Amino acid sequence: MEDVEFFRLLRRRGRVSYSHKRILASPRRYEAVGRVRLTLAYGLIAMLYIFGVPLSTLVSLYGRICCKQCNQS
Repeated sequence: MEDVEFFRLLRRRGRVSYSHKRILASPRRYEAVGRVRLTLAYGLIAMLYIFGVPLSTLVSLYGRICCKQCNQS
């Protein structure tokens, strides 16, 4: 959730600019879990973090939603 907190603090500092360059990342988790499911899970976890849900709950949720399929592959 560091990235959520980082962007919250960054926005308070001023205008944020975005790069149009591509970022390369490993697609393994997306392939194992599914693009839609993983994207929705990341959005849900970020939203719950913003609303103050304890990190231990978010870790548990992440493990159930995002990691079981990856570990079975």
